[in-house]
Amino acid sequence: MTSPVVPDSQWYDDTYKRLANLKLKDPSLKVFVTVGGWDFNNLGPTATTFSDLAASIPAQRSFAKSLLSFMATYNFDGVDIDWEYPGPNRYGRKADYVNFPIFIENLKVALRASGGRDGVSVALPASYREFEDIWMNHFQLLTSPFQSTSSISTLRNSRHP
Repeated sequence: MTSPVVPDSQWYDDTYKRLANLKLKDPSLKVFVTVGGWDFNNLGPTATTFSDLAASIPAQRSFAKSLLSFMATYNFDGVDIDWEYPGPNRYGRKADYVNFPIFIENLKVALRASGGRDGVSVALPASYREFEDIWMNHFQLLTSPFQSTSSISTLRNSRHP
């Protein structure tokens, strides 16, 4: 990722400031910014951004530095990395399965060194097959037993009752 972390538009700039100002009313409030998203990972100029970033330690350092500057500017407490999803199914590489946890750990280390802006969350696939094959060795997952008439199998597929 060679470009800096910046708001998409002036509207976001104003929104970020208003959102972070809510912490004046509730000092315990933590505000995270999301980087990525479904459209970010669609075919186009940003489709391989996360895969490229995860594959390069120098790029990760550059990203962390830019992200920390962005977070300080808008008074964010953490970041949500919304890479949907690592791996070759959405314009990534098979190596993403190994590189992604390393990238997140390196990001956590860089944010911890910032002295307070160190929250990290990630979007993980909801597909049991993908989660089982890729993520169970790297992330702890908190789930709720969501049920509806179209998703009765949720509890049956849960690894931990």
